Amino acid sequence: MKVLHVLNELKPSGAETMLRSAAPYWREHGVTCEILATGAAEGEFAETLRSAGYPVHHLPRRRSPAYFMDFRRFVRDGGYEWVHQHAEGASYWFGLATMSAGAKLVRTMHNNFAFTGNLRWRRAMQRRHLQSLGARFVSIAPGVQQNERDRFGIASELVMNWVDTERFLPISREERAAARARWGFTEQDLVLVTLGNCSAIKNHTVLIEALAHTQDLGHVRYLHVGLEDASCTERQLADELGVSQRIVFGGWMPNARDALAAADLYVMPSLYEGFSISALEALGVGLPALLTRVNGLRDLESLFPGLIYAKPEPQAIAGALREFCKLDIRERANIASEYPRLIQEKFSAARGVREYCHVYRSGGRP
Repeated sequence: MKVLHVLNELKPSGAETMLRSAAPYWREHGVTCEILATGAAEGEFAETLRSAGYPVHHLPRRRSPAYFMDFRRFVRDGGYEWVHQHAEGASYWFGLATMSAGAKLVRTMHNNFAFTGNLRWRRAMQRRHLQSLGARFVSIAPGVQQNERDRFGIASELVMNWVDTERFLPISREERAAARARWGFTEQDLVLVTLGNCSAIKNHTVLIEALAHTQDLGHVRYLHVGLEDASCTERQLADELGVSQRIVFGGWMPNARDALAAADLYVMPSLYEGFSISALEALGVGLPALLTRVNGLRDLESLFPGLIYAKPEPQAIAGALREFCKLDIRERANIASEYPRLIQEKFSAARGVREYCHVYRSGGRP
């Protein structure tokens, strides 16, 4: 069976990182996967995916009906049985072109899309039309599944996100010591870490503001990993609030484990998520986590006992940090003691590939 995964520009984010860790498992199920980038640029993650074993193609998207004729021809000439569409943009037209080429379509919903008004109505009609033609819709978490049902009237199958369980294992003492030395943290420091590029959705500003509400907790330090925006607005905010000396801006890192190894608490203050892979990675290495109680993060509560939740507001985050600081080292470790085992059991790439292969083999009509 030959499957084409269609994405935007290839970046080190959700679907792409899952595909990388899934690469060794497709062949066990008799499935060959290729990747098509449709962004203006192929993307910096393309070579990583090629190194993992995927043939990677590039067909930059144009706002023209002729583009989808070119895409249709690409699918037909490539002999793909399934096209697996990951991106939301133009997904309806990609879907119609897929089916007209004689291939079957599976669409993964990677986020809690909060479309309203006319856009919500149009996307609902498009989803329902594709489903009536035989498209299979997959959601990455129960919250996403409910959002698709309530907002768009679509019944979707559930295939939970996964992580690279061979990489995100518990941190050794030696690894922790080396990582903390790299960033200049002492054993007395309590280190928070976030993973993710700066955006309004990631809401890093609320954590920076929370630090300003905890000036008496000088041993609390913040390791910020991810690309900053062009104006470095979060760095500017830290300067304005007088907390810049407590924050290390580490930039983008190809190996998130290096940052997680230095931390005592993973923090995700997002306004919403799909189903956070970076949070799963942090739990996989055995970190306690402070999350905001929002779509895409509340799904984790029933799976991982002891997760700390707060409203996405500075005072609420500051209060949660104060409570965490009251715990001794043993109590912090106990919170997360079962997380690595749960990640290995429930969120492996092997499991995700097996479930998607079941979707591919269980039907659908062009």
